[in-house]
Amino acid sequence: MKTKRLAVIIVVVLLYSGFEYLVTGAVNWPRKLLQQSTTSVGDYVTNPETGLGRAAEAVDKLGAAREGQSPEAFDIVGRVVRVADGDTISVLDANNKQHKVRFFGIDAPERDQPQGDAAQLALARLVEDRDVGVVVIETDDYGRSVGTVYRGNLNINQAMVKGGYAWWYRYHAPHERHLEAAEQGAREQARGVWSEANPVAPWDWRRGRR
Repeated sequence: MKTKRLAVIIVVVLLYSGFEYLVTGAVNWPRKLLQQSTTSVGDYVTNPETGLGRAAEAVDKLGAAREGQSPEAFDIVGRVVRVADGDTISVLDANNKQHKVRFFGIDAPERDQPQGDAAQLALARLVEDRDVGVVVIETDDYGRSVGTVYRGNLNINQAMVKGGYAWWYRYHAPHERHLEAAEQGAREQARGVWSEANPVAPWDWRRGRR
């Protein structure tokens, strides 16, 4: 039965193709069918009303936030009221709620580590008593919001790494290539921590202090 049905389909396809060739001089129906199928799939992926469309939109927004493009809306907006060290701040929002924010994808020297005070001062110069927006990526084990911090259109996470005041935290953010590039530039220019003869990454410093 299946063989006969297949034979009928083949005959129909050949007859239709022959008819189209006689009328138009070419067989175009396979290409048109492929274009229609591709368009349908593309429409489904980009349609915000579909689950896949919403997922694609979320990935685009997260990518933009991580890659340094300042988004239109933030998860936290407020004034920086405390700079704890080179990668942690406290933000007071309009409702007088204070948020402790750990910078995503970077790791600054500890306070008792060489360049630790310099990193804190560098971050203070950038954000202390300034309005910032935060794109929250996750919440850590200490209840802190972990995210990318912006002052206007300036990505502060990237600025800290670019200035040589923080490492790219590759273990927790392996795909943040903009941070990798910023660190490479700081290394080549011997800025900040990279001016030291043998800079020790903060995660190794903490391990040695335990």
